Amino acid sequence: MRGVLDRFEDGGVAVIIAEQAGREFRVPLRYLPEGSRQGMWFTLSIEAGQVVDIEADLRQTAERTDKAEQLMARLRRKSTGSRFKRK
Repeated sequence: MRGVLDRFEDGGVAVIIAEQAGREFRVPLRYLPEGSRQGMWFTLSIEAGQVVDIEADLRQTAERTDKAEQLMARLRRKSTGSRFKRK
């Protein structure tokens, strides 16, 4: 199963959102691979509703990052400025 690192919470916990399962997993930071950051994708092994293994999915992370950057660039090109006037 794949999941994305959504955020870090107080108490040394990372929240990973698993698309296929439609749920969040709270994982102690010490279980994350070194260099993990928000937006990074992982392959998760789940047993009895708990994450038992986490492996970084660098290919998926790169693909999703590229797609997001392309969408942002497209939005910036279409931008014609604000329709609201400043006072």
